[in-house]
Amino acid sequence: MNHEKFKSTIGFTDLLFNILVGFAFLFIVAFLLIKPEAKKKDFDRRAEFIVVLEWTAGETDDIDLYVEDPIGGIASFRYPRVNFSHLDKDDLGSRNDTTRLQNGTIVTIPINREVITIRGNIPGEWVVNAHYYSPYGNRRTKEKALDVKVELHKVNPYQILGVWNKKFYRKGQEETFVRFRIDKGGNVAGSFSYEEKKFITPAGLMAHDSMEQSMFVRAEDECEDPPCESEPISPPPPGGW
Repeated sequence: MNHEKFKSTIGFTDLLFNILVGFAFLFIVAFLLIKPEAKKKDFDRRAEFIVVLEWTAGETDDIDLYVEDPIGGIASFRYPRVNFSHLDKDDLGSRNDTTRLQNGTIVTIPINREVITIRGNIPGEWVVNAHYYSPYGNRRTKEKALDVKVELHKVNPYQILGVWNKKFYRKGQEETFVRFRIDKGGNVAGSFSYEEKKFITPAGLMAHDSMEQSMFVRAEDECEDPPCESEPISPPPPGGW
C-alpha cells in the first residue's frame, strides 16, 4: 500500500522558515553593528562671522551690503576687502547671475545674495546696512516692494545669531539692519541695537570717505539708469584693506 500521499512536509517547511527568519535576524543585527564610515573633517572655515544679504529671487534690482567694523572700515562693493571683512561678490541681481554653457544653454541662478565674511575679531561695534542702488527698470511701490533679508552667522561654534527682514521699494533707500558688539574673546556682547546710521549721503557719497576717495564713488546724482558699471581703482578706505 502506498502511503506517500499521507506524508506531510509541514515540519520541513517550518524548519526552512525558521532558518530564513534566523538569517534575516542575524543580517539586521550585523547591519546595525556596522561601524559607520568616519565623517570626513569639515573644511576649515577661515571666518568668525558671516553676514548674508538676500533679496527677492529672480529680480534684476541691485541691493548692496555694507558692513562697518569698529575701526571705521566699511566693506562693500566699493571696497570688497577691508581689514578682516571680505565681500565675496557684488551681486547685481539676476543680470550677473546668468552664464552660457558650452552647449549654448543659458543658465540663471535666481538667488540674489551678497555675503561678507568677517575673518578676524575686532572688538567693538559692527554695523550692517543695505542700500537700494538701482531698480534697473522695475517700478517699485510699497505694494510691490522687495523683500530684503539679512542674516548674521557665528562660525565657531556655528549658530545663526539673528535674521532681520525689511521692505525696499525706492532707489537710494538705505536701512540699518543690526548693530552688534564683539568682545575681545570674539563673542557677541550685550544685545543687538537698531539705531539708524547712514553710509550713503543724499549726494551718494560715502559718509566716511575723504574728499580724495569720494572722487571714485558712484554718485546717485551722476549715474542714471543704467548706473556706472565700472569704476577706477580707488584708494584704500580708513582702516586699510
